This record gives sequence, C-alpha cells and structure tokens, in this order.
Amino acid sequence: MTQVSLPAQAAGTTEQSMAGMGPGAAAAPHLHRFIFFLFILAYGISSSPAMAVEPVSGHYLSSYGKTIRLEYRVLYPPPVSLIIEQYFPSGLEIISAFPMPQIYNRSAGKMKWIFKHLQPGTYAITVEFNQPILSADIQATLRYRHPGSGLFTESTVLP
Repeated sequence: MTQVSLPAQAAGTTEQSMAGMGPGAAAAPHLHRFIFFLFILAYGISSSPAMAVEPVSGHYLSSYGKTIRLEYRVLYPPPVSLIIEQYFPSGLEIISAFPMPQIYNRSAGKMKWIFKHLQPGTYAITVEFNQPILSADIQATLRYRHPGSGLFTESTVLP
C-alpha cells in the first residue's frame, strides 16, 4: 500500500472543511441541484400552453369543381350532437348529397346537417352541385357542446 502525504496546509484545510459537515453533507450540493432541476422542469411543464385536442375537427378532401367532400373526425368522448353548416355561392343547385342535408337553402347558399348519437370515427359529407365552384367560395362551420366542459364550441373549416 502506498501512502501519499499531503502538505500540512492542504491537509489541515481538508480536515477543517470536513470537520463541520455531518454525514451526507457532501451530497447536499447535488441534492440542491436536483431539487432546482425538478423545480425548473415543473415550472416549464405548467407554464407551457397546452395543445388542446378538440373532440370534432374537419377538413376538405375536395373543395372545387362540381363535387366537394368534407371529412370530419369525432374523438372520444364525442359530443351529444353536432351541427355542420356548409356555405356555398347562392343560386347553386344540389344534384346529389350524401348524407342529404336536413336544411337546404339555395338562395342563401347554405346547407345544414344535424347529427345526434355520435360515435368516435371519421366521416365524410359529399355534395355534387349543378355548376363548378371555386375553393374560395365555400366554407363549413362545426358546432357542438364540448363534452368535457359543456361550453358551446364553433369552428370554421376552410379549404
């Protein structure tokens, strides 16, 4: 075994600094750093804006020509009901639609579907008009009560 001797000054300093520490005192600075890290992590998580996932969302699969196709997705838990309004240029006539809208107003350029007893899944609405339309001339509105908060929610779907 090799013995290393320290200069008296260094040895005294080490002995003096260790003498005032109790058991585990050498780990205290690491513990403080760890607690500080946890604090910063918790603050970062709580202050970051949450990305809310809406229970209903939609987008256009086809938005010009004679046929438009709107796809909407319902997540769990679904809202009790969903109202979808499709806006289009006034005067256009529907040749076919699936599903057929409950309300169709040609002069106002508006169709409305009311869906109840929703199940999670992806659905589509397809409408064929008598004339071609441009994407800029259509939009849809999704309306429902949020299943978690009960707040009335409305979102616009643009092509």
